[in-house]
Amino acid sequence: EWGLQFFRDSIFDAVPQVFEQFELAMEEAFGEVPAVTPCLKFHNWIGGDRDGNPNVTVDVTALAMQRGRETATALYLEKLSLAAARLSVSDHIQPLTEDHREKLRAIIDCAPPIERNANEVFRRTLSAMALKLREDLYRHVSQFFADLDAVDAALCAISASELARRYIRPIRQQASVFGLRTMTLDIRQNSTVTTKVLAEIWSLGAAPAPDYGSQEWSGRLRKELASADLRFADKARLSPEAVELLDLLKLMASARNCPDPEAVGPFILSMTRSADDLLGVYLLARYAGFGAEVLDFTVVPLFETIDDLRNAPSILKLLLDVPLARRSMKARGRTAEIMLGYSDSNKDGGFVCSTWELDRAQRKISRALETSGFGVSFFHGRGGSVSRGGAPTERAIAAQPAGTIAGRLRITEQGEVVSANYANRGTAASHFERLAASALRHSLNADETPVNPEFDEAMDALSALSQTTYSTLLHSPGFIDYFSQASPVEELARLKIGSRPARRFGASALSDLRAIPWVFAWSQNRHLITGWYGFGTAMESFRRFRGDRGEDTLAEMFRSSKVFRLIADEVEKSLYQTDLDVAANYATLVVDEDSRREVFGLIETEYRRACDGILFLTGEPSIADRFPEFRARFDRLRTDLDRVNALQVDLLREARAANAASVSIPLLQSMNTISAGLGWTG
Repeated sequence: EWGLQFFRDSIFDAVPQVFEQFELAMEEAFGEVPAVTPCLKFHNWIGGDRDGNPNVTVDVTALAMQRGRETATALYLEKLSLAAARLSVSDHIQPLTEDHREKLRAIIDCAPPIERNANEVFRRTLSAMALKLREDLYRHVSQFFADLDAVDAALCAISASELARRYIRPIRQQASVFGLRTMTLDIRQNSTVTTKVLAEIWSLGAAPAPDYGSQEWSGRLRKELASADLRFADKARLSPEAVELLDLLKLMASARNCPDPEAVGPFILSMTRSADDLLGVYLLARYAGFGAEVLDFTVVPLFETIDDLRNAPSILKLLLDVPLARRSMKARGRTAEIMLGYSDSNKDGGFVCSTWELDRAQRKISRALETSGFGVSFFHGRGGSVSRGGAPTERAIAAQPAGTIAGRLRITEQGEVVSANYANRGTAASHFERLAASALRHSLNADETPVNPEFDEAMDALSALSQTTYSTLLHSPGFIDYFSQASPVEELARLKIGSRPARRFGASALSDLRAIPWVFAWSQNRHLITGWYGFGTAMESFRRFRGDRGEDTLAEMFRSSKVFRLIADEVEKSLYQTDLDVAANYATLVVDEDSRREVFGLIETEYRRACDGILFLTGEPSIADRFPEFRARFDRLRTDLDRVNALQVDLLREARAANAASVSIPLLQSMNTISAGLGWTG
């Protein structure tokens, strides 16, 4: 309901406003232009993302789809009611041609009888459409489109095109974007769950399931995918988890035959590690009844860790070697959708390494798919903080590798970012314009930024040096204890603002901790290492080993390389929000003095190096001089923020000394306050 409220309040009305602005700009620049095809789509996984959340069941997913349709219907009814009130043209005054009259009469005859306004054909038609919506008489969304087009054409035929532009065309544009669904509901699950369920289904047979990752596993996958006759699994013998997954896939299959086939989106596979992970989902879809030759089903791999990003091109090539997968992807338009994880790659390799590996992965994936005859549409799993890909919209899009947008851009907007971008219609429309303009500019300038081998070589070196430095910190003695004790990471789970548990499988290892609480915790204690750690040593080492030539290269990259400039800018902002005095106060919560001294010493040293690296690039006397508005905003809040940080340290110390089962309200409020001051959570 929280997500849908943004559509009721702002997004639904902002969309036609954006298209109108685009059409006006096109007319001003080029004269008469054809009608613009709506090019915005909204997806959602509130109610569809069950990666670690047992509360997201098939019933919840079905409810989310139902509420999406009900919300869209209510919004259309409001617009149709307004249009009917305004379009009171009488047949006696302005008669229609027989062709248009017949088309409108057909719409009226398909709905329950309307006795009023016998001579006002437009009003009767719009009222009939409202009745058809209210009573679910539209069997396919295309019928709704056709009815709106018929009314538009009839108005234009009597020289009332201005009325059509004002009252009908916005509804038609909204219908093209929102359909009968409001949002397309994407489904997400973790590869650990899908492989576990597949092994369980196989274990029902005479022979035990092969080991995951073995040649036997891969061979059986491919054999069953190629089989024309695949037996359905006996659900009575399966675990609740397996039954839930198969029921979910059946729901997805049935949704493809509902009045709006786009009500359900792709199956996004978290932690995709191999082609077998993806093929396993295809096979599960077959078990659920999706067919045999071509599946009307999209599986989107989510590459999250550094290793997975590096392996992505070979994984996709192996996937396309399987005929069923290739046929199914070809039937869906020969464009593969690939989701890129900003959060886990940052947690895995640090900010510099993550940003560069994402850049390289996009280029390599594009080339790999192109050689196989497929295009690619990248889905950027970004968050609000710089550690999760957050950055100014225009600059973040401009920094994507040349040729990787090509008219298609998909991004996630989560948490406080949704509130910031869609709080009202004006803000939403402005944000859509920035997104569209940036994507258009990048697509049109795709060939204007040739690859610079020297820059790539330098970025490879900086990325490797940064990752090594970051990894050294994470594996230093006592680091996990330092992180757990010098931050409120354990207490954050009680804040109840996330959609999933803080850890993927309830384990205590750092690898199982989700990226959002990882970033959130380091921001709360003002270390903010997720936004800069490793940059300083990488810069210092590169300059030392390459000498003057290396410094010249870095200076030229700062001027000319969009991705390096984006890294430097966001590192600089993170450094400005970092406060080592505040961080040192949090460090006093660490019980072991040696661990405290060792880990904080590493962080303090790297902070100094990062500041030196930024000042070398900018030539400025102090950090963030280039961002006066950013500095001014943060400086206004700094004193209050420091005070809340100090209070939070005291509250953490009290709570841990008391070993309380619950977290106090003031401690939870301190977390909210600090995240509000920084402008993001995680």
